[in-house]
Amino acid sequence: MDFLTKKYQDLLNDGKIEPNLYEEYKVKRGLRNDNGTGVLVGLTKVAEVSGYYVENDVKLPKKGNLYYRGIDIRDVVKLAGDDYGYINTCFLLLFGHYPSTDEADRFMDIIRDNYDLPDGYLEDVILKSPSKSLMNHIARCILALYSYDDDPDNLDGLELIKKAVSLIGKMPAIVAYSLQAKTHYLDKDSLHIHFPKKEYTFAANLLYMSRNDGKFTELEAKTLDRCLMVHADHGGGNNSAFVGTCVASTLTDLYAMITASLSSLKGPRHGGANMAVQDMMQTIIDDIGLDATDDEIKKVLTKILNKKYFDNTGLIYGLGHAIYTLSDPRCEILKEEARKLSHEKGLDKKYEFYLKVERIGLSLLEEKTGKKSCANVDYYSGFIYDMLGIPRDLFIPIFACARIVGWVAHDIETLLYCNKIVRPATKYVGEKLDDYIK
Repeated sequence: MDFLTKKYQDLLNDGKIEPNLYEEYKVKRGLRNDNGTGVLVGLTKVAEVSGYYVENDVKLPKKGNLYYRGIDIRDVVKLAGDDYGYINTCFLLLFGHYPSTDEADRFMDIIRDNYDLPDGYLEDVILKSPSKSLMNHIARCILALYSYDDDPDNLDGLELIKKAVSLIGKMPAIVAYSLQAKTHYLDKDSLHIHFPKKEYTFAANLLYMSRNDGKFTELEAKTLDRCLMVHADHGGGNNSAFVGTCVASTLTDLYAMITASLSSLKGPRHGGANMAVQDMMQTIIDDIGLDATDDEIKKVLTKILNKKYFDNTGLIYGLGHAIYTLSDPRCEILKEEARKLSHEKGLDKKYEFYLKVERIGLSLLEEKTGKKSCANVDYYSGFIYDMLGIPRDLFIPIFACARIVGWVAHDIETLLYCNKIVRPATKYVGEKLDDYIK
């Protein structure tokens, strides 16, 4: 046994914290209350996530709602109509109201003016430092923008909005080129660089620049736009938003704050769940096929719950949520988008299979737990990305593209109205070694 291994084993033996101590000192592990609700750590007017109500300290189910600045996400999507809505959603989150036609046009023009990267940035920052982790690479690229900012440490609210708008506009290029750097230098494929087109929307540019042939359909671009809309924010209590406000409370710069939130989002417990859904579903399809009966699907899902199938965790990925109980509004929206896209792609049978797994899986979960649950946003988002031909490397970066505006909105709000450094406490439960010095 080498030295570090031995010392680590000593740590495990001598440094263990007994689980009962968390109850004794009333520590809220994961900042969760005993009834499963989140510990209240802030106030916000940016977004509200509503999936349950509490009566006599008991968490009770209700229809799920997500509000952006007081507007139901379903209505935000309706306001977009047959057009693209992500940039209007950014306006709503940043400025507190849905834009008029004139405001939307002017804001879109500003975003388009920020599509291009700084001179030399593509060659010196993106292409010279490829990484097998696109999220790490994108984080490094965003940190590098600090050096291209004439006043990077300015934390005035208006300046933060200007910086955020500039960053949002550049994200399709940063994400697409980060993918190209990896596929060319690490995967030994051809390098394809498409420069952003001012006439394209945010979502259209993401598809255009990340695809080697640059081709996409109108429905593909609009479907991706809807994905960006529902991922734009999810309240101030989700891990990446909370990390961002914690870091921003130290008065660090915007680029460092965004990088911290990106690091949070990278974790499989946060941003990578849709990939787990896709892996699970593909394993099931490979085993029993798309024509499987309800009984065959039920047997497989029962094995998953009994920790005897797939990754043996006992989790049916994409079903259940920490807040939403009866329904996840984002899932409802993407479920319809998946239906339309699957029809265009000739994948109706696969879509129907997803519906079956969702229905049977939720029934089994209710039998096991005695509680109703719902499919969450990850259940259909990964399916949509797969139908769009988006490589797995881009699943989380696209999520990050969408979520930057939410992080910034919460950052600005916290700096303006709370403006205190986040400083919780921990309880020391180890021994006091008064005679340590010999």
